[in-house]
Amino acid sequence: MPHCPQCLTEYVVGSRECIDCHVALRPGEPPDKKAGESKVKLMRVWTFSGPTAHINAELARSILEAEEIPCVLPGQFSADAYPGVDVVQLLVYEEDATKAVEILENFLDNPQGAATGEE
Repeated sequence: MPHCPQCLTEYVVGSRECIDCHVALRPGEPPDKKAGESKVKLMRVWTFSGPTAHINAELARSILEAEEIPCVLPGQFSADAYPGVDVVQLLVYEEDATKAVEILENFLDNPQGAATGEE
């Protein structure tokens, strides 16, 4: 089976390019990954807490996704399920972290999206 040399995903015979990495596939099985090794690095860019943690995290995720920055909220359900444990972290790919923080900071400074001094 062909595989992607970057992410090591296996594909069916006849596939030519990795749909995620957009590189040519190599023939044969991928080399064994070392236990726990991952090429994908996620970084925490924001932590939400308090009674509105879930709502604020969902809003932040929507803002980043509108800017085409993929993100995840791994703690979003613990905020609903466990009262008092209302912390939700927003994670993005390492390469998107700087841009994500900038976007979120700009939104928090200007939550209405109103232009400042421009008409």
